[in-house]
Amino acid sequence: MNGISSNLKEEIKKSHDIKKKEKFKFIGAILATNIMVAVLCMPSQQAKIAERQSLKTLHPNYQMMALPLQALVSNLSDNDPETPVTLITRDKKVIAEKAFLHEEIKASGELTQFKIEISNADIAKVGPATELGVIAVPYVENKKIKSIKRGSKYEVSL
Repeated sequence: MNGISSNLKEEIKKSHDIKKKEKFKFIGAILATNIMVAVLCMPSQQAKIAERQSLKTLHPNYQMMALPLQALVSNLSDNDPETPVTLITRDKKVIAEKAFLHEEIKASGELTQFKIEISNADIAKVGPATELGVIAVPYVENKKIKSIKRGSKYEVSL
């Protein structure tokens, strides 16, 4: 009887061990599947790029082009669909009074390629200017001040 009871005790112990292993496997499987579902449901960076590109606006009478230039603009943020800039050469000659800087394509040294919208009238000036070097500075709108004439229409003599 002693041999039978020891076998029974061993069987009971084995069944408890098997149940513990099965519970551990079950909990591990639930955690693994939940983590995989969470990773799959996370928004990817490609979706953010697509949303950001859909905010970009294209202007009539402007052409989009990639241009290597040095940008002296501090507010190139992802939230703004475009940044108005003035394009000048290193000789400080104005190429385009108003252009729209959209996004950075690639950087190499001092010059960086940007997607930029340039008016149709200024596109011809861009080609020769790229050899000299193009700089993008923030666009400042010129507001003309009306001169106020002082005095009256009538002369008074005493």
